[in-house]
Order: sequence, then structure tokens, then C-alpha cells
Amino acid sequence: MSASAGPFFDWHARRISAPRATRIAEALARAVAAGGRVSDASLLDVGAGDGVLAREIARLLGATRVLGVDVLVRPSPAIEIAHYDGVTLPFPDQAFDVVILSDVLHHAASPEPLLREALRVCRRAVALKDHLSFGRVSSAILLAMDLVGNAAASVPSPGVYLTALEWCGLVDRAGGRFANIEWPLRIHDAPFRWITRDEHHFAAAIVRRDAPPEDLRTP
Repeated sequence: MSASAGPFFDWHARRISAPRATRIAEALARAVAAGGRVSDASLLDVGAGDGVLAREIARLLGATRVLGVDVLVRPSPAIEIAHYDGVTLPFPDQAFDVVILSDVLHHAASPEPLLREALRVCRRAVALKDHLSFGRVSSAILLAMDLVGNAAASVPSPGVYLTALEWCGLVDRAGGRFANIEWPLRIHDAPFRWITRDEHHFAAAIVRRDAPPEDLRTP
């Protein structure tokens, strides 16, 4: 990293990353609890990064146990984070109430098996935040966002983004269904959102396809 890149990443963290993390945490909390608290819940954040997002979601939900996994464990994370291989989650079935997948599946080499694993280890729902593509132009915008946003952590960006129909197919093949979805999702302030576009972002709760309809706030 060049000497000039350090101040840029600091500015990006303050002006873009921090507000973005807060809004995503709030959206994912709404997705799995409809704005309510899920007392004594357990959370697993897959692709947890520095752990700040999971910590905030846990606070919003009133969760008492929060863990993370990542293919690259960063020094001094905000929560306990373990290494995993990017596909197989080293936990038994229904080990957590909620599994978080925040801007992870579009980085995964095998998104379908990873989503299936997330559904396997959750009792209530997978809290998903990701992107929607509407064609070549929007995919190019999303790739540019990924390249800038993940440069500091050296996270690879394959540049593969799904349309709404492709998301429905992926969730179905993984054995899940959408319980609710929030779209468009505002995660950036002006003027950045004029470029990144709210319609490129969504948050959702995904449950196993055979799960009965339920209020996700119910223990």
C-alpha cells in the first residue's frame, strides 16, 4: 500500500464504512426481528471481518452470544472469530438462532453450498445483506464499490452479481425461502448514494423452505 493510501482508507472508514455498517446492522436486525428484540439469541457472523457489524447487530437484538468465522482472521477483532474454509461451517445443525451473511455470498467461490450451510446451522433465520444487479452497468458500479471498499483488507472481488430472479433461484436451490425483504436499501449518504444507488442493495431474512410461517421474534 502506498503512503498516500493510508489517509484515503482512514477517510473511507469514517465517511463511508462506519455509516454503512450502522445502516446494515439496523436493516439486518429489522429483517430477523421486525424491529423487536430477540432476547438471549445466539448469532453467527459468516465472513465477519473485524466483527463490528455482528457486535452491533447483537446489541440491537439483545443477543447474548455472538461468534464469527472468516477465511482470514484479522488481528484484534471486536468479537471472537474463528477460521473456516469458506464453505463448511464447523458447527452442528441449528447451533445458532441467526446466521449473518452480510455482503459475503457475492465474494464466495461457492455461494449455494455456503447458503445451504448457513441454513443448516441456524434455528430461526439467515440475515442476508447483498446486492442486486440490473445489467452490465450496475454490475460495473458494484464491482467498483467492492474494489474500493475491500482494498484495505485485501478481500478479492470476483465481480459476480445476481439479478432478482437469480437470487430467487439460489435461495430455492439452497433449500430456503425469503421470509421478508427490504429493498431498496439506503446504506450511503449523499453524494455517494447517487453513484452507489439504493436499488443495488437489499436486506432479507431467509428461512428453511420447510419451516412453518412464524413471527421471527418468537423464541
